[in-house]
Amino acid sequence: MDPTPLEIREGHYEEFLGPMTEPVVHSIDSKVPHIDIYQFAPHGERDFWTLITGGMSDEPQFLPDSVPEYVTGRTEIMMYVRQPEGWMFNVLKGLAGMPFDDLTFLHWWHSVPNGKPMTVQPSRLTNFLFLPPYHEDDGFDELKIGDTKIHILWLVPITDAELKYKLDHGAEALLEVFDDRGLDIVVDEDRQSLVERLRVVTMASCAFAGRTTPTAIV
Repeated sequence: MDPTPLEIREGHYEEFLGPMTEPVVHSIDSKVPHIDIYQFAPHGERDFWTLITGGMSDEPQFLPDSVPEYVTGRTEIMMYVRQPEGWMFNVLKGLAGMPFDDLTFLHWWHSVPNGKPMTVQPSRLTNFLFLPPYHEDDGFDELKIGDTKIHILWLVPITDAELKYKLDHGAEALLEVFDDRGLDIVVDEDRQSLVERLRVVTMASCAFAGRTTPTAIV
């Protein structure tokens, strides 16, 4: 008997993320698709938890005709955390259901404003950014179920300033800032805006050079 989509997906997760020793957080609503959250505990060199949806890819998202051919409309969402907390499951479940509730689609480089902190404690992280899973081994984003490729979206919470920078300059420009400023891949609720840090450095450099205005708009 051929493996089911669930078995294929879980086998892929275990191959790359580690053993499934933690409880699966099951969806308790009747929405389609049925979306659960998997928890992978720290092990080996992975000193953080990995949370990832399971089931979002069971249904196709609503794709406009203009999307690139590689966008299949089948995705799952993952995030890296120090310790799983309730708000993290709510965020993943809500975002995974968003394409089906709002008749849209989510993919790499997309951003979603939240309007308020997503965390329990006060935080400047008020928006969501989706990136390719750069920090996983080769082959992680090669999950296929049948003839359909499933893309994994790495969820990065970002600040309002970072969202504006992304909208003004593009996602790749923001990613360069993250690389230059050493963004921790693990969610930090207390993280400050890396774009505002960039602005401070830029302004200081201008002042040192005797200029009165920055060299870049941020």
